[in-house]
Amino acid sequence: MSSPPVTILVGTTKGAFLVSSPRDRSGWSVAGPFCDGWPINHFASDPDSGAIWAGGGGEWVGAGVWCSRDGGDSWEVTRLTKGTIDDWAANDPDFARMIGWSETALPFEADFNQIWSLGYAHGTLYAGTKPAHLLKSEDGGKS
Repeated sequence: MSSPPVTILVGTTKGAFLVSSPRDRSGWSVAGPFCDGWPINHFASDPDSGAIWAGGGGEWVGAGVWCSRDGGDSWEVTRLTKGTIDDWAANDPDFARMIGWSETALPFEADFNQIWSLGYAHGTLYAGTKPAHLLKSEDGGKS
């Protein structure tokens, strides 16, 4: 009986990484960093759809949930709160242009600055924040 392939999701202060090994365990490969280098604290997945979520953020970027629906090849973020970068860009048009920033309404403004933990069950994505709040999304983390 052969061993299944292994993929480990690793969250760091420099983004998300996927560490994989083939069935024969002949070596490991590392892909990443993903999530635009945001600090990533936790992951959740849906084995039925293959979706992977990564939660993170910090004072600089605010809080957000990233989602990949293609095994980690591409990621999209749902930003939840603003960070220092938003304050800087709002007050410096040159900086805003340089980083491609545009003002966007965020659902929780500055209520928290990180997604600390994620869980997925029965079609609902749960997110714990720092400082403490509990959020739930019934649309795959889009809202």
